[in-house]
Amino acid sequence: MSTSDLASVSKSKTDQPNAFWRFLGRLPLIKVLKDLSIGAKLNIGFGILVLMTLIGAVVSYEASIQATDSITTTENVRVPTALASSRAQADLLKMLGDVRGYLALGQEEFRASYNQSRQLFEADLAELERLSPNLNEANKQRLAELQTTFEQWSALPDQLFELRDDQLEREPAYRLLVTEGLRTGAYVLIDIQSMIEAQAQREPSSQNVELLEDMAKFQGSFTAMLSGLRGYVTTRNRIFRQEYEFNLEANEFDWQRLQSKSEQLTSNQQRLLANIEKTREAFLLLPDNMFEALESERWREDLYLFRIQAIPLAENMQRLLDEMTADQQILLETDLNRGRQELNVANFRTLVGGVLAVLLGLAMAIIFRENIAGPVRRLTGVAEQIRTGDLEALARIEARDEIGTLAETFNNMTGQLRQTLLQVRREKKRADDLLEVVIPIGVELASEKDFNRLLESMLLEAKSFCHADAGILYLRTGDDRLEFVIVRNDTLELQMGGTSGKDVTFTQLMMPLPLYDQDTGEPNDDTIATHVALTGESLNIADATQVEDLKFADPKVFSQRSGYQAKSYLTLPLKNSEGHAIGVLQLINAQDAETGEIIPFDQNLQRMMESFSSLAVAALEAYIREQQLKQEIRQLRIEIDEVKRQKQVEEIVETDFFQDLKNKAEQIRKRGRRSRKGKPDQEE
Repeated sequence: MSTSDLASVSKSKTDQPNAFWRFLGRLPLIKVLKDLSIGAKLNIGFGILVLMTLIGAVVSYEASIQATDSITTTENVRVPTALASSRAQADLLKMLGDVRGYLALGQEEFRASYNQSRQLFEADLAELERLSPNLNEANKQRLAELQTTFEQWSALPDQLFELRDDQLEREPAYRLLVTEGLRTGAYVLIDIQSMIEAQAQREPSSQNVELLEDMAKFQGSFTAMLSGLRGYVTTRNRIFRQEYEFNLEANEFDWQRLQSKSEQLTSNQQRLLANIEKTREAFLLLPDNMFEALESERWREDLYLFRIQAIPLAENMQRLLDEMTADQQILLETDLNRGRQELNVANFRTLVGGVLAVLLGLAMAIIFRENIAGPVRRLTGVAEQIRTGDLEALARIEARDEIGTLAETFNNMTGQLRQTLLQVRREKKRADDLLEVVIPIGVELASEKDFNRLLESMLLEAKSFCHADAGILYLRTGDDRLEFVIVRNDTLELQMGGTSGKDVTFTQLMMPLPLYDQDTGEPNDDTIATHVALTGESLNIADATQVEDLKFADPKVFSQRSGYQAKSYLTLPLKNSEGHAIGVLQLINAQDAETGEIIPFDQNLQRMMESFSSLAVAALEAYIREQQLKQEIRQLRIEIDEVKRQKQVEEIVETDFFQDLKNKAEQIRKRGRRSRKGKPDQEE
């Protein structure tokens, strides 16, 4: 558009309002207004503005009252409930950790910390109870169950603390040692000491000296045996048990030697020896009971009660709080969406009212031009700066009127634009990573023409990208089984399937995994791979060795049979364009790039690997379609060649030469038949 055209357009836009005002000036009402004083005109103008403002306020209030109710509900119910539930979860975990710490270490600081955490948790429950009238029925039931469970829980910690402080009560083996064991052992030592003292008073002949040495050896081996038993009971260190068993054998030998010389003893010594025999036999019955108690799960009563009573109750409370928090978050999103819709309605009504106000306010444009146009022009200049890319530009707030509010809102919008720009740049960086890493790999896969090499590239690229120590690629068979196609394990130096030329035959675990039970037809999700194939969802397990309630048995079984400790798992479904899983890609034991330590798989890498799996499946499908198309083309060529041959035969049959040969052949056959019947040939 030329400069003259722009000037003409600008002039036409300028003339339009002037023509409009001239038209209004010819109206009778406007002629009357011209005769009024400036104050009256301002009063009329402001009266119109006030009336339109009141109308707009009423319309906006009516439209926004429902949105306000939703926001009020969110502020007064949803957010406080979600926060109280989250705080209660944190305090509950703190209580559980403090109880566990006190039971393990016995330090008073854990007990004091538990009391503080308990007070905070009770305050959280009180807050939830205060908010309960506004909760739905499901959350009220959860809160009631939570309070009941906490009442059951609250009696346990003090009981556990008392057990922790009383070693005799908390450790049955120690109690048996301190009461029966030391008593009977002391009797044996006292009696043998009495025998030694009496023997020392006898004539120092070689026989008496040798007998005194035997008594001393028995005393020493029995004392060492008792010391080893005490060490094992107090520390559960098996070295002390070995010490006890070694000294038990030595003491038995010393005892048999001492008994064999009982005839050399005095009558009093023989009586003491009989007492020792009886007391020693009673003592030797005790260690087995101590060992049984030490090696049972109830060797410490406080830890046993904590495990079977306190932890299940705490887990139940944690579950209830999780459900309450999740439910409140869902309700919060629902309320926010409803409030957003109601605000949109309010904005629409406000817009309609604003348009009407503008139409009626055109009559006052000339009067307020200088008071309004100046700030608007300056605000427009700031907008032009922002349009050119200067997001640091700020509008000057010249007054507290609507224009000032608009300038403040404009500044807020500029700040939001800056934040949005930063977010866009961050998202662009993630997209660049996707374009520069994952998509080129997908392009390379799509260009691969060898099936085994294609599958192997899929696994090796994923394994390298995630720094995984091992990887397995499964493909789904026609009878709904997952077949091990490629296995790679750097630690075990396994290379099976793919271009290695080796079949996957490492263990029985590498037999095809059925997705459905052959008898009942029920889904078989006992393994990680079948679970992912059936659900179609990725599964990221940080440490399979630490998850006690992990329902999948294959990590543990594989570790037992192969000696390979599988900890972190990232298992991805390979879904085709129709959303069906045609295979599973499983990566095992992510490794730190610097230290080589086994770590969990990163969540961001998981999302990129899901994108990679989509590209890999697309390449796999393209390869399969290409092979099918080649097969169809070969079949089509065979059919075309067959049609050509038939057409050539038909063309030969239809020639006169072929028909003449056919007639002559028929004549020869007829003469042959007559010759066989004995008739002379006749020429035709």
